[in-house]
Amino acid sequence: MSSRKVLEKIEELEKQLADLKLELSKPKTKKYDRLAVGEEVDILNPNWAGQENSGMVSRVNYVTRRATVDTRNGKVSRALKNLKRK
Repeated sequence: MSSRKVLEKIEELEKQLADLKLELSKPKTKKYDRLAVGEEVDILNPNWAGQENSGMVSRVNYVTRRATVDTRNGKVSRALKNLKRK
């Protein structure tokens, strides 16, 4: 192969790599489905012992599907299915 063909092949591979990087940078999940830190939420199953019904999300773990909610009386950890956006 001549050096010109090698350079053309390298340029072609760089273009393919750039296209793949663009595909990877696109979000794969719907952003509006996930809770984010700082969102106001209602707690659907508050404890009977005077626990708050609402608060602000301070931590989210998508692997365990749990979130920590800061309330006026302290912090509460709940499953994501038990939290609802306000």
